[in-house]
Amino acid sequence: MNGSWSKISLLFLLVIALVGTLMRLSTFLKLPLAYDHLLHAHSHTAFQGWVYTAMMLLLANLFLSKEQIQSGRYAFQFKLTVVVIVGVLVSFALQGYGLYSIICSTLFQVLNYWFIFRFFKDVRLLPNSLPLRWVKTGLWLGLLSTLAPFAIGALSAKGLGGSEAYNSAVYFFLHFQYNGWFQFVALGIFFKWLEMDSVNFDAQKARQFYALFTISIIPAYLLSLLGMSFGRAVWVPAAIAALLQMAGLLIFSRMIVGGARAWFSTKNKWVRAFLWFAVGSFILKYILQFLSVFPPIQAVAFAGRNLIIGYLHLCLLGVITCFFIALFFEMKWLDLRKATKIGSALFLIGFLATEVLLGTSGMGWGSALLPLLLFSGVMALGILLFVTGPFVKFLEKH
Repeated sequence: MNGSWSKISLLFLLVIALVGTLMRLSTFLKLPLAYDHLLHAHSHTAFQGWVYTAMMLLLANLFLSKEQIQSGRYAFQFKLTVVVIVGVLVSFALQGYGLYSIICSTLFQVLNYWFIFRFFKDVRLLPNSLPLRWVKTGLWLGLLSTLAPFAIGALSAKGLGGSEAYNSAVYFFLHFQYNGWFQFVALGIFFKWLEMDSVNFDAQKARQFYALFTISIIPAYLLSLLGMSFGRAVWVPAAIAALLQMAGLLIFSRMIVGGARAWFSTKNKWVRAFLWFAVGSFILKYILQFLSVFPPIQAVAFAGRNLIIGYLHLCLLGVITCFFIALFFEMKWLDLRKATKIGSALFLIGFLATEVLLGTSGMGWGSALLPLLLFSGVMALGILLFVTGPFVKFLEKH
């Protein structure tokens, strides 16, 4: 499981970018595949193909020894997971939720459980450092999120698809994936990076940050329910969770400014660019969650589909993807050649433009169908250059 395996993760990132662009294209052209089927393929491959496989590689390489990786058969786990995710992609694209896609999704969860419990076994004798606490908590939250698909399936079988109960189960899954599993594991990897680079930061503030985010993560699920008919009944605990998160965010910001700013300046400009995008997206994400507590904001946020998509992309592309790409460059899993530099610029431009367009159109300030298609294609082209960099060496000669 060396760095070259990260190209597989990036290939999945390219696939979801191409599928996303194809979905934008469906507004202008009739496609042979149903839009809803493509949407399911897009989201499942984003979670499982890109984020999950990248996390597997990073966690194994940063927290485990080579002997543990070999004895735990992590390489075999990874290969099996890739095969299953290809099945997830194809089955969802062709049939949406159906027999084959459910089989593939179930197989993925079995492999996910294998990885998590094996990882817990291998790190049990390690000191319970701050990075490892973040990671362990994130993995437990990931396990918690896997309860939701059972509820979603049961509600669908009873003909309650689209009901508030059904949507609450969907939001449960998304919350504990995006804000739980993805976020906590990424923060654990971030603090591990600081630890490996011997960065001096306020350890007490870091522990406070962890405590506030851990305490608030379960009640913060209620923030997703504020747009429901019963939203007023959960407003108080949701507001408390949002305040705890803002307190944690303030501590994190002071810690970054106080201890890690000098560390940022030592990095390559492209690593810095992706890190700043990740940190900026992280801060904006929690500010938006806090603002969603206020009723006038709720009325806009929960009514605009493009605003919801923009928020989800802010989490997945802005926070997680930008952070992972920065780390891929740092670990030399991605080479800083001319092709990847151009790809980096295209990706960041495409991401920023689509976020602005989703935000403005979600607020009702004009239609952005064609620009969204164009800038989605720009992002996909940027990722293509990450994946195919070795095949475009001719760019370096010009």
